[in-house]
Amino acid sequence: MAESAVETVRLRAPSRLTRQHFALYRGYLDGVSEAQLHASYGDASTDVRTTRRLIDALRDTLSVLARRARDTEAAHLLRLRPGSIPLFEPPATAAPPLDDFRERIDPDGVYSESELLALYEEAYPPDASPAVDRRAARNARLRRRQADALARMEASLAQDPSPDHPIDGWFESAVAARLTAAGLSTLADVIGLIERRRNRWYSAVPRLGPKGAQRVVDWLQLHAQALRHTLSPVALVPRRQWRSGDIPSKPAPEVDERDAVVISPLETLRVPPALDGSKGSNRAVARPQFDTDIRAISAWLDARSNSQHTRRAYRREAERLLLWALIEKGKPISSLDADECADYIGAFLADPQPAARWVARHRGERCFGDWRPFAGPLSDRSRETARSILSAMCEWLVGQRYLMVNPFAGFARVARPPIFESATRSLDAGQWKCVLESVERTEYSFAEHRDKLALLLAYATGLRRAELATATTDALSAGRLSGVEGVVWRLAVDGGRGAPRSVLLPPIVVETLTENLKLRGLPNPLDCAEGTPVLAQARGGQALTPDGLGKIFKTIFFNAAALSESRAPGGGRHLTRASTHWLRHTHSTHAIGHGADLREVGAGLGHADLATTAVYLKNEDAGRFLGIEALIRGASLTRKSRDSS
Repeated sequence: MAESAVETVRLRAPSRLTRQHFALYRGYLDGVSEAQLHASYGDASTDVRTTRRLIDALRDTLSVLARRARDTEAAHLLRLRPGSIPLFEPPATAAPPLDDFRERIDPDGVYSESELLALYEEAYPPDASPAVDRRAARNARLRRRQADALARMEASLAQDPSPDHPIDGWFESAVAARLTAAGLSTLADVIGLIERRRNRWYSAVPRLGPKGAQRVVDWLQLHAQALRHTLSPVALVPRRQWRSGDIPSKPAPEVDERDAVVISPLETLRVPPALDGSKGSNRAVARPQFDTDIRAISAWLDARSNSQHTRRAYRREAERLLLWALIEKGKPISSLDADECADYIGAFLADPQPAARWVARHRGERCFGDWRPFAGPLSDRSRETARSILSAMCEWLVGQRYLMVNPFAGFARVARPPIFESATRSLDAGQWKCVLESVERTEYSFAEHRDKLALLLAYATGLRRAELATATTDALSAGRLSGVEGVVWRLAVDGGRGAPRSVLLPPIVVETLTENLKLRGLPNPLDCAEGTPVLAQARGGQALTPDGLGKIFKTIFFNAAALSESRAPGGGRHLTRASTHWLRHTHSTHAIGHGADLREVGAGLGHADLATTAVYLKNEDAGRFLGIEALIRGASLTRKSRDSS
């Protein structure tokens, strides 16, 4: 009999008993429902029947192992099912008055007074009855012995996870199979992947997904003490949610074997005095404003980068050149000559070698020691961008009397800039109407209404994705515009890319925004609290992220393509390639096509150079405003006429 039980255990029991298994069985013995036990301890990919079978397997396993350990008491107590030793409680019904009991039991007066009292005490025994005390004490003693037996088994059998343990047996079978298929064999491998790839580490594990990843992370955090590793806070949330205390105080990159310069970002770079540029061979003779290359680069960034986006691009190129000069050439930027700069642009950027030194194995944050300045070889267009930026930097340093000559001067273009064809990356009037019709509904859910608002706002203003995501109601204002009847609304924009500006909102956009705020339980736009996002998440009301907004527009274009395809085969092909930025191009081409002045369009788009806006060529502010409004309302009327017919 024992052998058959052992065979059953071998077939059905888990490969190792963990403290989670004992917690599950303890809840079972305490009478917790199977549904609740499954929700707390079960495999999310299965139903409650799997947890029920696991409980049966644990009962057999614990009974067999207790008999092997000659613990007869545990073998018996742990097989008792819930309810076998319930906590005895006195009857919850309050005893009625004796007269009411007499009226109900003996209305004809058959019993004597003593007989009636005996019947009353039998039906409603006093709380201090010896029989009640004995039953309650016995049950409490049995439950205590049962809990002690389970604790003894847990102390001798439960295993704590160790970093070198195989994944199998610690995670749900489906999750373990996916982790193993991704090349992870031990718990240490899983921890290492999470720390390297951080909050989106599950993208390296096919079919795991964010929910499965969260279960793995929760388990690792639960067993952090046994694993002797606590997951870093920066490994669990996106970069934008990091707090200042989560970021390491300084990176710890490896020291380059050739000299004392360490590959690290510009803000933490430490350069020995001999290479700091104070004695560079290309230094100007006159008194310079800056004494080192790093200070000269920082001054150039402060003077020439008018936005965070531009500053990052400029810093990246200056940082790469500085590190290359220090490590590969053993000299500062202020000692580079034209031949060395040509070698940097023509050979090194095309294939940064040695790759182990210069190229990151995966995307890394600047505050970590594994940061590297390159993600791989640069294309011809990227090398041309680097050449242009570095030439402008050196020219500025010459003007500041820091350098004698610009070592990048006279270099030929690496690649010609592509010719922008607005027609290939924008929508014509018919395609725009199809897109707008695809978001029209008779009745809207909040998400559907929010998506329509996002579409109208993007088309009417030409704002960039990040500018749309950060728009708030306190940036709105209402006033008058010459040539336009009624109140005209403006949205102030400060996207960190040049000087602040404002864009006009046609009435239909304001109407849609007001409706959307009502769906969120908020007042009119001008009465909302400061910081209220114009485009909000369906849950929580927080502002959408630029990436989230991009996904919304991809869905809109996908649905519009399907609608166009249903009307004319092949008609949706162009829409399937559309992205958020296409709405910016569409806004520009349509506005100019309706007679808007080129300067006004450029001002609304935030272009610093009119030549950038000229790529949309085909008068006043009012012309741009009225033309966009007409296109939006025209598409809406077309959809309504179709619905009514």
